[in-house]
Amino acid sequence: MMGKLMKYDLKSMLKVIIPFWIAMFVTGILWSGQAKTALLDINNADGPGSLIMGITMMLFLVLITAVIVMNIVVIIQRFWKGLLKEEGYLMFTIPVSQRSLILSKVLSSFLITIGTILVIFLLVMAMGLMHGMDLSVLVQSKFLKQFVNDWGVYSILYGSVSVLNGIYHLYAAMALGQLSSRNRFICSFVAYVALAVLFSLVETLLLGSGFHVMLNEWLYVIVRVVEIVIFHGIAEFILTKHLNLE
Repeated sequence: MMGKLMKYDLKSMLKVIIPFWIAMFVTGILWSGQAKTALLDINNADGPGSLIMGITMMLFLVLITAVIVMNIVVIIQRFWKGLLKEEGYLMFTIPVSQRSLILSKVLSSFLITIGTILVIFLLVMAMGLMHGMDLSVLVQSKFLKQFVNDWGVYSILYGSVSVLNGIYHLYAAMALGQLSSRNRFICSFVAYVALAVLFSLVETLLLGSGFHVMLNEWLYVIVRVVEIVIFHGIAEFILTKHLNLE
C-alpha cells in the first residue's frame, strides 16, 4: 500500500515540477552556449549578443530560484491539500495508518528534492563541459579524492538527514496550524517560526557554535534525527487525535 500511496503522490508532484526542471535545464544550456560565443568574440561584447546573453542569464537565474521555490511549494501543497483539505476526507478513509500517509508524503517529497538537486548538478556539469572543463582531471584530482574519503559518507548522510528534517519541519508546522479554526496558513507559518527558534536554541545549547571536533559533527546528525522523530510525532499525533479538516 505504501508503494501505491507514493506512486499517487509522486505523480501529482512530478506533474508540477518536471516542466520547471526542463525549462531550467534548457535555459541554462542556451545561456551557457551564448556565454561561450560572447567570450570568444570579446570585440562584440557590446553588441546584440551581449544583450541576449544578459537576458538569458537573468532568465536562467530566475528559473533556478523558481525551481527551488516550486520544489518547496510542491512539498507544502501535497501535504496541505492531500491531508488537511477536501482530499483528506478521501485519504483518511483508506485502510492505512496516519503514519503511512505521512511517510508517503515525506518520502515522495524527499525524492522530488533529490531530483531537483540532481537536475541542478547535471546542469552545472553540462555547462562546465561546454566551457572546456576536463571531467577526467576533476575526477582524478587529489582534492576530490580526499574529500570523498574524508567527508563523502558524512556529507551524504548529513545532507539527506537535513532534507528530511526540513520536510518534517514543514509538516509538523502545518499539522499544528490546522488546529486553528481560522487563518490556518498564517498559524502554520507562526508554528514553523516557533519550532525553528525553539530547536535552534536547543541546538546551540547542545552543540555550541560550530564544527570543532569530529564528535560535534556527528552530534549534528544525531540531533537532526531526534528532531525528525519529534516532528513526525507531532504530525502523527495531531492527525490521529486532533484532525480538523476544512
